[in-house]
Amino acid sequence: MSKEGLIIEFNELHSSKITKGTEFVSIVKEGEIKTYKVVDTEEKLLEYSQKPMEYVEKLVGILVTCECKNVSALFKNTIFLEKFKIDSYSEPKIEESVYLSFNNCDFFKDIELLGGDYKRIKINDSAIRKSLFMRFINCEKSSINTSDFEGDLLFQEVNILNDFILDKINGNQNLIFTDCRFEGLSKLELEVNGELDFSQCSFYKNSEINFDDINGKFSLYKTNFSDKCYLEYELLENKEYEPLIFENDLKKTKWNFLIVSDIYKSSGRTEQYLKTFYYFKKYERLERKSKNKDNFNFLEYLIEITTKYYTSWERTLLSMSIILVVFFIVYCIFPNLLIYKDTIITFTTVGYGDIMPLNWMKLVVSLESFLGVFFTASFVVTRDSVNNSHPNVKNNLKLIYKVIFTLNN
Repeated sequence: MSKEGLIIEFNELHSSKITKGTEFVSIVKEGEIKTYKVVDTEEKLLEYSQKPMEYVEKLVGILVTCECKNVSALFKNTIFLEKFKIDSYSEPKIEESVYLSFNNCDFFKDIELLGGDYKRIKINDSAIRKSLFMRFINCEKSSINTSDFEGDLLFQEVNILNDFILDKINGNQNLIFTDCRFEGLSKLELEVNGELDFSQCSFYKNSEINFDDINGKFSLYKTNFSDKCYLEYELLENKEYEPLIFENDLKKTKWNFLIVSDIYKSSGRTEQYLKTFYYFKKYERLERKSKNKDNFNFLEYLIEITTKYYTSWERTLLSMSIILVVFFIVYCIFPNLLIYKDTIITFTTVGYGDIMPLNWMKLVVSLESFLGVFFTASFVVTRDSVNNSHPNVKNNLKLIYKVIFTLNN
């Protein structure tokens, strides 16, 4: 068939439309017509893999209409209509260390890489209409740049020995990393519309996670960062950390905020750290409550609503003000039970001298005195947490006891 004999719209491409024996087709994409060499057998594909630059120099693209199995090469300006698969456990065997590169390629079916050692996996300016699966592989370097994923991207037990880059990635579905190890520098810049999920992964060197946009969810369940990690904070903060919250999975939500708070703490972002630490303690309490509905810790709940687990001096000060107003109103309603109605004296435990509360008012005054000591100490501890960025609840309770002891002496 002649070189200009068959013209097909890109969105109408299908293997059934390419008749056997067709050598070239013209494909219309975004208003431009480009010529593609048809590769419809494994033999032709192997032949191409040995001399890909010949077609690049001729400005001719490649249209692969057969399934690609265990073929590694430098693919450029290539359209894959069928599945692309490398399975190191099946025949034909591939070389021990594979170099795989896709530049300006389009995939109409899945890409699956199963097992094996790779020198490099590189995907640039490409579009994957289905899914990309990488399982049980070791790779020296991996980079995926300026590419769109309409299906899922799954990395399972993938070990990247050096740099790992996901740059300008648009994920319309889920980007999932499970039990992966990133031993070199990691840089991720993504637009997430599904879920970006790192589950039990390890980053051993500096890493950077940026979002061009995030309309889905973001999870870091049991993921470890051994070195510093820079995590986008403005976008998460503007969305009030909604991407980290899984209403039906309190455990995952708790882990998300724990790890994110540690990241912000190590990078010196105190405000974001305190806010995410508060959410961690909140969802930790909710998780315990969901497991045992009869287990209600009033003191912990009181600390949460009045001090945000010692992360907000503003909330603590507001709570103190509300208590003063409430007790002042009580004293005004029952003036005969307390002749001297200065709630601030009671709240600060200064004392009345020879003026004593009467009857049940003694219990009310004692309660205000206790709350006064507690919240004064809490305010000191909260300010200390803000200045030093370590709102550890157990340690802060010990510090409160010390402050109370000092106030009473």
